[in-house]
Amino acid sequence: MENQFSPTFEKLLSREEIIASVIRNWTPERVIEQIPVTEALGRIPSAKVCSVWTLPVVRSSAGDGIAVDSSRFAQGIPDTSGWIQGRDFVHADTGDDFDDAFDAVIMVENIAFSPEGRLTIRDGVQVYPGYNVRPAGSIVQKGEALVRANLPLRPRDLACLQMGGVGQISVWKKPVVAFIPSGSELIAPGTPVTRGKNVDTNSLLVRETIKQLGAEPLCLPIVPDDYEPILEALDSALIKADIIILGGGSSKGAEDFSATLLHQRGKVLCHGAQAVPGKPLCVAMIQGKPVINLPGPFMAAYHGLEWLVNALVSHFLMQPKQARQTVKATLTQPVEGSERVSMLLVVEVSRKRDGSGYWATPYNFKKIPMSRTVAANGQYMTKLGESLPAGSEIEVELLRGPAYIPDAGWD
Repeated sequence: MENQFSPTFEKLLSREEIIASVIRNWTPERVIEQIPVTEALGRIPSAKVCSVWTLPVVRSSAGDGIAVDSSRFAQGIPDTSGWIQGRDFVHADTGDDFDDAFDAVIMVENIAFSPEGRLTIRDGVQVYPGYNVRPAGSIVQKGEALVRANLPLRPRDLACLQMGGVGQISVWKKPVVAFIPSGSELIAPGTPVTRGKNVDTNSLLVRETIKQLGAEPLCLPIVPDDYEPILEALDSALIKADIIILGGGSSKGAEDFSATLLHQRGKVLCHGAQAVPGKPLCVAMIQGKPVINLPGPFMAAYHGLEWLVNALVSHFLMQPKQARQTVKATLTQPVEGSERVSMLLVVEVSRKRDGSGYWATPYNFKKIPMSRTVAANGQYMTKLGESLPAGSEIEVELLRGPAYIPDAGWD
């Protein structure tokens, strides 16, 4: 079978239009699951969670010291030379419960014991009921809200849940994102490379990106550029996954069958995007699920993951789209834009020597090895028709944190 649905690129949709179209046509099948709190880092609670108990159960010491009966201090500091531990006072460390005969705690820095064990209390200490005593429920009270629905769980949230006696929590099940790498030229990493072959690195890129987005990756084996194997892999993925990504086969090649499958099996929402690299991207709804045909080249696949898959996973999890930290930087070279597409500009960000800000040096995909562009630390998406002279200031998305930005002149 030949590729019957080559993109013409006469009508290109913007990234925002494509995302909006998928969301309009998609009703995600969200499922709630119960998991241990100890395994819930980063997960999304499906509902508010409240404490199941009060802690501490009774009042407790607010610090290290001794617990005393405050009524004996009504006239000031009493004579304690004959006080006996266990009768007149007890030791009470931070958080300790202590005998109900005592209702106040004197901090350790305000007391002293002689070699014979006689207690003295520093002058000026004023003791009253509840002095240095935390009431019951001062840590958490039964019924108190610990975490809210749809807010990702942080390490401190997990500790707070345990503090409130919560051992299991209901969370939204992670969406499963399947990836089908296609291409007769592809070989698995670690296989000797021969003429006409290329290493499948997109599977690793997709798998780890999907994990970072909070979803569950399902990477299928490489399939050749043949209609039937791709169809079989797609049908398998539709059973198991919530979002399906087909890698490669979206453009005009004679063996680009993936886009043909999408046209035949579902409702195509777009076949061509105002986004370079990755213009041949194709998206369809099949059996109520979004199926994305990412172009095969590494940077095109990366770009599609960045703007489209990121948005769809975030929508499934009812979260804002993950965004990168940005800095303003000055272009060191001019950038020629396009009237038809927005272009992903890969840049190397460096600190200006005078400390006044940052430089952004653009990399040309066509003139330097791909490995150099992959190693870059910043990116910028041009607007339609936007050409930028050297010296222009742009808002750069950082691919590593600001602490990793090198000084100008590094190599």
